[in-house]
Amino acid sequence: MNRLDFPVLRNQPDLVYLDNANTTLKPQCVVDAVRGYYQNYSANIGRATYSLSERATAAYESTRKKVANFIGANSDEVIFTHSATYGVNQVAFGLQHLLGPGDVILLTEYEHNSNIIAWQQVAKKTGAKLAYLDDNPGLSRVKVFAYTLVSNVTGQVFNHGKLASQIQKQGGFVLVDATQAVSRRPIDLATLTCDFLVFSSHKLYGPSGVGVLYARRSSQPKLKPLVYGSQTFSSISREGTQLVDAYERFEPGTPNIEGVIGLGAAVDHLSRIGMVKIAEHDQRLTAHVASTLQDAALKSYLVVDPQVGVLSFDHPTIHPHDFAMLLDEANIAVRAGKACSDILMQKLRLGRGVVRISFGIYTTTKDIDKFINGYQKVIERLS
Repeated sequence: MNRLDFPVLRNQPDLVYLDNANTTLKPQCVVDAVRGYYQNYSANIGRATYSLSERATAAYESTRKKVANFIGANSDEVIFTHSATYGVNQVAFGLQHLLGPGDVILLTEYEHNSNIIAWQQVAKKTGAKLAYLDDNPGLSRVKVFAYTLVSNVTGQVFNHGKLASQIQKQGGFVLVDATQAVSRRPIDLATLTCDFLVFSSHKLYGPSGVGVLYARRSSQPKLKPLVYGSQTFSSISREGTQLVDAYERFEPGTPNIEGVIGLGAAVDHLSRIGMVKIAEHDQRLTAHVASTLQDAALKSYLVVDPQVGVLSFDHPTIHPHDFAMLLDEANIAVRAGKACSDILMQKLRLGRGVVRISFGIYTTTKDIDKFINGYQKVIERLS
């Protein structure tokens, strides 16, 4: 977990980067992997028999195996998408043919907007009812349950395994948003009850423009593709097309090859460190910030006691954007606003949003101390 592994931090050694729940910085090995593709074997995949294409295809498919091992899945259950948001939409609109009036789509109020808006649209199209867990709806009609493992605002960790099992037993589907969890703690699908799981590369120290959708083998036949195109069919004629039965039908067209290869390098980097070690690092930082906030008499501004390294602050008079701009003058990068979680902000009555900090593998206790000192100085300056 060496800061020098990250070019941005090498080039800006005084930078305190605390916006990792938004996007993570990229290690040198990821930069090298993307550059290596462009410089040495920049060809399309799965469409040619010459050596450059075969090398690109092998590198692309090796990432599928790496990701599968990383989350405890089978390789043919890993689908590459443009983003976690695209993955949610693929599941939502891919299942809409199974939904109708009287069915219930169950969400929580802790979801990222992306895991709410898509389901709202599907509910409108199908006549299904959209419900939230805090409303205590009846479960007998629930056909879809979609929830996040870790809140991107409060740092709370959620375990809805028993509820998910009940919904699956009655023929429903479970989607897990692991976007905030996958970079902080081990993910093992052998112990996680779900049909689908999504996360994004750019929050996992990989390139932007790549997402991962895990789709359980037994659930794939029930999922209709969101987009149709080349490389998805077994036969085609003027009258119609027969799609392949495997995961390839969800990956039409030319993908973000270099991005997927970069994701593979990121997974290698995290695997070398070890996710257990990364989780322990995250917990140490979370404990340190809680203790330091208490000592500095700033804990009252913390929205919720977090379980992982995602923390949000609310000051009664100073706007979050003012905090962010003044902290930026001290070279401290934080998130300010609603963090793409408007429903949760409404629930918590935080209409202006929050100041959010979130840790990465390169975050140090000195970074935290600089933030707390900076936060205190903003209060002194503007109060």
